[in-house]
Amino acid sequence: MQLLAPERLVVADDVCKLLPDSGLVRGRIIRCSGDAGLSLALSLCSRATQQGSWLGVVGVAHLGVLAAVEHGVALERMVLVQPPNTSREWSVTVSAVIDGFDLLVVAVPARLSANDARRVQTRLQSRRAVMIIVDNMTLSRSTSRFAPEREPDPFVADVILDTKTKSWSGIDNGSGYLQHRDVSIRVSGRRVARQREHLVTRRF
Repeated sequence: MQLLAPERLVVADDVCKLLPDSGLVRGRIIRCSGDAGLSLALSLCSRATQQGSWLGVVGVAHLGVLAAVEHGVALERMVLVQPPNTSREWSVTVSAVIDGFDLLVVAVPARLSANDARRVQTRLQSRRAVMIIVDNMTLSRSTSRFAPEREPDPFVADVILDTKTKSWSGIDNGSGYLQHRDVSIRVSGRRVARQREHLVTRRF
């Protein structure tokens, strides 16, 4: 008899409260935006990779391996993929990754067509994977202050986690190491009954 995978992938205790189902529900899309979006995405994936799930990172060119380690991701369970930056080729690549991975962290290219987005979402739901989108407009601004604004991608997220760093601590008088980062996270989306806000402290 074939055993079915659990309906939810577990997440670390410090981010569990952000999700309406206290975990990553298979077949759903999470959007992480704001200045700590990528950090939060990695934190959401960490516990699942430690427990054996595979993570595919697609199109996030600036992701550092050290950052993934610092956020608890099991590197032996993470694969980086850099597809061509076109709508059709991106969607074909992501669909292929969905077939073999429980978790995806993706950066969506500009001008992704609605048809390609629907194909990816249909594949995601049928294969029962979880896709975390790192907001493309946030990536553009962080890469270059001269980068043009881009239209939002056509995916409709089940949960939206919008981040804003409130403070850093650990550096005194120009020396020392960063130890804490306080991040405000606004939770919304079609699976969230009521918008709410949380303050999360990240330790380094």
